[in-house]
Amino acid sequence: MSVMKSDLLSMLPYRQTSDQVRWDIALLMHRVWPSSPAPTQGAIVPEEHDSALDALSCFIYRANRLLSYAAVLHLTLSHVGQTFRMAALSCVATDPDYQNQGLGSLVVSAATRCIENSHADIALFTCDPPLAAFYAKAGWPVVSVEVIGSHDVGALSSTELGKVVLLRLLSEHAHQHAEAFANTTISLGVPLGQFV
Repeated sequence: MSVMKSDLLSMLPYRQTSDQVRWDIALLMHRVWPSSPAPTQGAIVPEEHDSALDALSCFIYRANRLLSYAAVLHLTLSHVGQTFRMAALSCVATDPDYQNQGLGSLVVSAATRCIENSHADIALFTCDPPLAAFYAKAGWPVVSVEVIGSHDVGALSSTELGKVVLLRLLSEHAHQHAEAFANTTISLGVPLGQFV
């Protein structure tokens, strides 16, 4: 089975999504990564994204069930004495019962187009090494870079998490500083526990 005509791809700022959509996102995250907390009916709807990251949600529903999700996060990055607007993919997930149907490719492609058409200077995120080939099909190359959440003790890092880094230079400003994004460490400057 593959993507159906009835599948609806939606894009909406996360802060504008309904409580039901947020609950469905949290449930999907738990189904894909059981170590993430399971949402409880009647409880406060969990927030998947820090409001400071101005998340854009890309998602597919079929018959009122959330099947696939990806978010685009936005932040400002300071690197080599320069400021860059960064967009990052985050929380890419497809319901285990509906994988291998092209749904993940659809949300990643939509999110990638949003990033390409944004004002971002660079696009960056991390993934498990076996998934790199999947993202390469959407135009995301793996680079020799380490990403750290911040310079604080205990900050997450791509190396310690066993992740590969995918990076695209989008703007002229980024291309002018291309050498600064090769074989380097990039600090996201995010609070402890956050990462992309």
